[in-house]
Amino acid sequence: MSRLRQMNDGYAVRDAIAFCATLFQYGVSFLALLILIVGCSLGVLVTIQLRGVPDLAFLEHYHPVDAIELYDRNDQLVGAINHEDNRKNVDLDHISKYMQDAVIAAEDRHFYEHHGVNYKSILRALSANVLAGRVVEGGSTITQQLVKNLFFPEARRTLVRKIAEAIVAEQIEDRYTKQQILSMYLNEIYFGNGARGIEQAAEIYFGKTAAQLTLPESAFLAGVINAPSVIGSVQHRREALSRQQEILDAMAEYGYVTPMEARIARRSTLYFQLLADREDEPPFTKYPYYVSYVLDVVHQRYDENQIRRSGLRVYTNLDPIAQTAAEQLLAKQIKFAPRGIDEEALVSIGVKDGAVRAIVGGAGDYWTNQWNSATNAHTVGSAFKPFVYLTAFLKDSLTPESKIDDTPLTVNQVDMVYTPKNYDGKFMGKVSVRDALKYSRNIPAVRVAQMVGVDNIVQTAKMAGITTPLSGNLSLALGSCALTPLEMASAYGTFARGGIQIEPWTIRHVDDLNAHVIEKFDPVACRTLPEEPVALLVDVLEDVVKGGTGTQAKLGDRPVAGKTGTADQSRDLWFIGFTPDMVTAVWGGNRKNQAINEKHVTGGSVMARVWRDFNKTYYAKAPTPAGTMIAAKTAMDPQKQAEIDARMNAMSGYNNAGAQQDSSSEARRADNLQHGTVTRNRKGVTEYSWTRH
Repeated sequence: MSRLRQMNDGYAVRDAIAFCATLFQYGVSFLALLILIVGCSLGVLVTIQLRGVPDLAFLEHYHPVDAIELYDRNDQLVGAINHEDNRKNVDLDHISKYMQDAVIAAEDRHFYEHHGVNYKSILRALSANVLAGRVVEGGSTITQQLVKNLFFPEARRTLVRKIAEAIVAEQIEDRYTKQQILSMYLNEIYFGNGARGIEQAAEIYFGKTAAQLTLPESAFLAGVINAPSVIGSVQHRREALSRQQEILDAMAEYGYVTPMEARIARRSTLYFQLLADREDEPPFTKYPYYVSYVLDVVHQRYDENQIRRSGLRVYTNLDPIAQTAAEQLLAKQIKFAPRGIDEEALVSIGVKDGAVRAIVGGAGDYWTNQWNSATNAHTVGSAFKPFVYLTAFLKDSLTPESKIDDTPLTVNQVDMVYTPKNYDGKFMGKVSVRDALKYSRNIPAVRVAQMVGVDNIVQTAKMAGITTPLSGNLSLALGSCALTPLEMASAYGTFARGGIQIEPWTIRHVDDLNAHVIEKFDPVACRTLPEEPVALLVDVLEDVVKGGTGTQAKLGDRPVAGKTGTADQSRDLWFIGFTPDMVTAVWGGNRKNQAINEKHVTGGSVMARVWRDFNKTYYAKAPTPAGTMIAAKTAMDPQKQAEIDARMNAMSGYNNAGAQQDSSSEARRADNLQHGTVTRNRKGVTEYSWTRH
């Protein structure tokens, strides 16, 4: 029995040892697998980080410029926008030796010994940070700092980023000498107070060149690098001077200067330029609204790092004749605008190619009020009506000669009763579609919207180029939506092209400063609307200018088509019109969106005149053939016209459920009226003289 127990005990020990060995084996395997997974994951993340690093060969001719150069449609320079004003790149032999040594002593005393990464410094910094419980010391070399500034300026401090920095740092050390690396670093690093690069820092802080920097000045600037936005400020001058003393001591310790030189430097008085409240000039002054719009587009497409590395040359569609004419005209016209109108905007686009020729977002000084009214939305009013009638033409529901009721209308909706009114408070009875749009009658537009459906009108607007989401309310027929002048000019441009839509574009191509093309832009023309219905609309819009609400926009030497717009209580005034070669949208209003308490203040009486004056000025300075509008088939086939009229009559007033005729005495009076004679007073407002049967 004892023998058996001993045997069993032996087996148990053996099994236990085997079990432990198995556990150990699987544990080691699991640990190895875990390490492998973490390593692979890190490798993938680092690879992703490295994809954003360009070929390091570009550093051979590295000249940081921080500039975006803008050119007009004629490839003439408009101006250069520098991210840091007056930044200059200098060779290492034009930088004080004191400055070179101070930076090495302050940031990387083993600079000439390591190969881009100082692993001893990393371990020392890691140990110090662990003991302190926070980041108190960094282990980055000058080469790694250069890599961060060039390729990862906004990246968070993570293990993945640090590994990527180390890899690129060693690659740079393989390709370039220490002198080249130090030169790039000193020209790239930020010193606070808007100073990037040592040459600009020497000028801003001490009013001298980098070559003239003394030992105490160099130690001061080297101390700023660690926290430039804080230590570089006047408020933290004492902290900066304390840092300067530390660097002077380090320079003496590492043998860059003698202890005596360091003591003399510590006692030297520094004479600074005035840094507090420095007033910078505007980064650009010429064509500010157009330029600012283009810069927004540029910054959406290119990051700051890419711009800093190579600079950009942006070739635009800006027409200097159109832009200058627009800026000067709005600045002049606003002085004579009706009381309450304190802002105006203009956008002009080429009909042929959709190129944006001019953008002016305000009548005053851009740097006083940078709100761009040309690219922000305003209630469009009757300028939206062409989309309503075009929808009816598209559906073969109406023609320009179809008759429609301009009589009182009440629409019972789910949550309200909608009773649209005409601007003049009167009614014309039966009118043609042509006259309804020509004289901008509100009630006929609402009736047409009921007939064709608001959703279909929304679809027509989208096909014309309106990108803003539109609500399905019946009031949309009268322009209750808010759209931008740029958007409206784009959509009317589709009318002018006979249904071909081109998204408005401002940039032709972008190059770097070495003339290498980075990106090229070409307009994409797409037929979104059939030609014949659009041609019918254009024919009616010509009548709007010839004898309707838009007569103030007439140009004697060329055809014009367009539409006026007046939002509720004249808060927003519009005229959008086009010649055969150029479409222009003009808007007027006020910054507080207040009602204009003046009589006869409409888009037709105010903005149509601004539109006319702009076009006259432009064509006087840029002679252009008059051209012709897209030809409309004005004579409708009698049989087709009869079919359309019959369908309308069968619809019994083409009112949807919930709409009803007003049986008031005013409605009966309208039924007894024939067409009145139409006249226009000196204010440009349409009036009617009525006669009875």
